[in-house]
Amino acid sequence: MKPIYYFFIFSLFCYSSTSFAQTAEEFFTKAFSKSLTNDNKGAIEDYTKAIELKPDYIDAYFNRAIVYDKVANYKKAISDYSSVIALQPEAADAYVNRGMVYEHSQKYNEALADYSKAIKLKENNAIALMKRASLYAAVKYYDAATEDYKNVILIAPTSSSAYYELGLVNDQIEETEQAIFNYTKVIELDPKNAKAYYNRAFDYDLINKKELAIQDYKQSIVVDSTYSNAYFNLAYIYDDDGKYDEAIACYSKVIKLEPFAGDAYYNRGLSKISAGRKKEGCYDMIKAAELGDETARTYCKLNCN
Repeated sequence: MKPIYYFFIFSLFCYSSTSFAQTAEEFFTKAFSKSLTNDNKGAIEDYTKAIELKPDYIDAYFNRAIVYDKVANYKKAISDYSSVIALQPEAADAYVNRGMVYEHSQKYNEALADYSKAIKLKENNAIALMKRASLYAAVKYYDAATEDYKNVILIAPTSSSAYYELGLVNDQIEETEQAIFNYTKVIELDPKNAKAYYNRAFDYDLINKKELAIQDYKQSIVVDSTYSNAYFNLAYIYDDDGKYDEAIACYSKVIKLEPFAGDAYYNRGLSKISAGRKKEGCYDMIKAAELGDETARTYCKLNCN
């Protein structure tokens, strides 16, 4: 009977079986404990001892591979996952994890092959589909990514991550309305997702629905008061509408969060000048120039003498 193990991405698991030699099991338990305290070297040493005592110890290979991946020893991580696969060819989770390591080492074709194998081995494998979809999107295979994300949503209709990443793909191929639809689904499933509000706001602005954009930027700030990009984009809309006081207030928030943001000083300077506060505006322009903004430096030479 083949051993059974449980898989959790980015985490280790502890599996007990009376079929393993006690000493091998003891080394495995010690290794697992060390991995939890980030004693990666010690964990690797103890997993290795467990494997020496039990050469077909699947769980030890699997967990050692995770630690090797963690310390960026990708070659050995791949080797260990390959050992798991050799011992248990139907181990879909080992293919998923090996695919992740291939991604980390920028071997994208091999990663795609492993994710595809995992999907073939395990029906409705949402984890493998998500990983493959994300990689497809990263290498700009947008049609393939879209298909995989849609399949994830069929399997897991409450997956806010699938809707969010599908929205990102929609944005890349300029399907703005569809992106808004998917970000809306994210917000329905996860009302505290600041990035979904931000991205939907950006798209509303693209299709000239500025009031909706303003509402979403404000909501993203309610969820995350440190979201400087949301303040910046909100300020830009206010500036464009001639609401200079509101724009200045938002740019000031950006500067408070990011004291070295030259573009925020530059834009706030323009808003102050547009509001008739040239002296204050030029002060901001000078500060932007000091922070390396060449446009601000040119503006100062022409207008702030």
